[in-house]
Amino acid sequence: MSSAAPAGESPNLGPAPGTPLGRPGPAARRRPLVVTLAVLLMVPSIVIWLIAGIAFFRAMLRAEGDGLGKFLVVGIGAGVLAIALLVALLAALGILMAWTGDNPAGLAVPAGFTFGLFVVVIVTLLAQGKLSYHPTMVTPLVVGGLAGVSLGLIKSPQARAWFAGRGR
Repeated sequence: MSSAAPAGESPNLGPAPGTPLGRPGPAARRRPLVVTLAVLLMVPSIVIWLIAGIAFFRAMLRAEGDGLGKFLVVGIGAGVLAIALLVALLAALGILMAWTGDNPAGLAVPAGFTFGLFVVVIVTLLAQGKLSYHPTMVTPLVVGGLAGVSLGLIKSPQARAWFAGRGR
């Protein structure tokens, strides 16, 4: 029988009974805690992007006006909703990619976008001298901070080593 299977393996059934399996390679290492934390910290970001996009669109639907003005306002609302849905989708796919060890960039992109938006808003408010506490600011501050921590964790040396080991 001419087979391309290695000794001790059947071409269709895998290793024969009693064949030693050998040591698992570096790709079989457990997922580091920093990757798990980065993934978990991005879940609130997805939820907030979805809520914010839908709420903004609904607010634009309720805007006053008629004719072209109403059409433009609803169009802007639909555009913001589309961006929010896109970021939520990218974050969900990034979580999946990071969890399976495919690529850290899948999670770094939406985390970086969310954190960057957070930084731009904070810097703008500080530059204008308008930064004061309002209860509605807690959620964006927390979500932006969590996205920043997630970004830092996914770029940590432990996560980079794990992703590099998974790429082999």
